[in-house]
Amino acid sequence: MTKYVIESPHTVEECLRTLDETLEKDMLDKFVFGCKSGEHTAWAYVDADSEEEALETVPEFLRDTACAHEVTRFTSEEIAAAHQ
Repeated sequence: MTKYVIESPHTVEECLRTLDETLEKDMLDKFVFGCKSGEHTAWAYVDADSEEEALETVPEFLRDTACAHEVTRFTSEEIAAAHQ
């Protein structure tokens, strides 16, 4: 499995629907939201076999605007090796 960061923007008008559908998908505990600060975007770290699978965590009506970014962690050894 690969680790992805999901970024899912939505409008003020879509906010409650976004929250409701995220709750219905049993994914509310996976996402953090910027809505209370005026940034109507949800973010999550998920493990998935593909970008498409990662995006399935997002409510269907938002998938066209959501992004799944593959992410990795670097070790200190990898950073040291990159300098050689």
